[in-house]
Formats: sequence, C-alpha cells, structure tokens
Amino acid sequence: MEPLLRLKRHQVDSASRVLARAFEHDPVCVAFFPDASKRVLHNYHLMRHSIRYNMRYGKVYITSPRLEGVALWQLEASLKEQEQEQAQQDKFRRLYLNWVNFGSWVGLGKGLERVKSLYEHVFSTHAELVPMRHWYCKTIGVDPNFQGQGFGSRLLTPMLARIDMEQLPCYLDTNTEENIGLYERFGFTVVKRYSIPGSDVINWSMVRETQG
Repeated sequence: MEPLLRLKRHQVDSASRVLARAFEHDPVCVAFFPDASKRVLHNYHLMRHSIRYNMRYGKVYITSPRLEGVALWQLEASLKEQEQEQAQQDKFRRLYLNWVNFGSWVGLGKGLERVKSLYEHVFSTHAELVPMRHWYCKTIGVDPNFQGQGFGSRLLTPMLARIDMEQLPCYLDTNTEENIGLYERFGFTVVKRYSIPGSDVINWSMVRETQG
C-alpha cells in the first residue's frame, strides 16, 4: 500500500486546478455555476477555499508530487461533543468568514446565496445521518488526464486503513451515480438518496460502518 502525502502550501494552487478540472461536469458544480465558460475558474476558487480550510481544520492528501489526485478529509465530532457552545460559536464564525472570503474571491453576488443554500441542506442531512464521531471524505478527485488508472483507489485505501485502526465510521456523499459502485467496493453503503432543494441534483449519502 503506497502512503499518502500531505499537501504542502506551495501546492495549493496546483491542487485547486486539479479539483476544478475533476469536478467541471459534476452535477452540483453545474448547479452552482451554470455558465460552462466560467465554471472551471469558479470551481478553482471554490476548491481553493475548501483546500485552505481543510489544511487548517482537516487533512488534505495527494497521490504523489505529480498531483494526479487530491482528497480532503475531516474528523467530525459527535453531536454530543458539538453541544459545547463555544466550539459551535467558533465553528459558525469560521464558516461565516470563509463564505465571505469565498464570495469576495469569486464575485458571485446572488450566486453565492445559491451555493450556500445547496450546501446548507447537504450539511444538515449529513449531521442527521451520522450523529456520532466519524471521518468525512469531503472531496476526492482525480485529474481527468489520470482518471481510470487507479488513483481514486490509491487515495481511499490508506485512509480507510487508518480509519479501521481507529474503529470509526466514515461518511461521504456523491452526486454521480456511476461512483456508487466504486465506493461500495470499499465498504460504503447508500443510506439516503434525495434531491437537493432548489436544484435538479440527486445526492447519495453513503456510510462505511466501523470495520473489525
């Protein structure tokens, strides 16, 4: 099993471009950014925001210095842990500031409200389905030039081995039905299928229960 590498700060822009291309045709990104001519640029800013956030509050892994693929992970606290009022206030404050910064980078105007609205429903569903402490595979993407060569599996396998050692469940969601079979091979099960309000996007929520 090849070890994953942690993303370094000087690689943030390159990693953001990889994910921007990887998700160019993703249904939720199409809903976020209907203008195809600007989608990769807007995706770049969205992914850069997510990567920088995860570098501070989660983990960002890459397959190799060539950046064939990038994965963003977060260790999510249980609802009981989240009930600590100060921690919640700090979290909401960080999220608010991040959305403000993202809006200023991309200049979406009313488009930012569409992004926030879609995300809020996805996040609330996530919290409802997995109230216990768990790992969240927030984003996993492979550069289109390297897709179909096993890099997605290389991003998943080492992290899932670590999660098994910690005896924690894992959560992810996908908007692409073709991805479900891949995740099922790694032990994930669809626990909910739903339409994201305000869009035509279907979301599949998947959970991998504690192994061992």
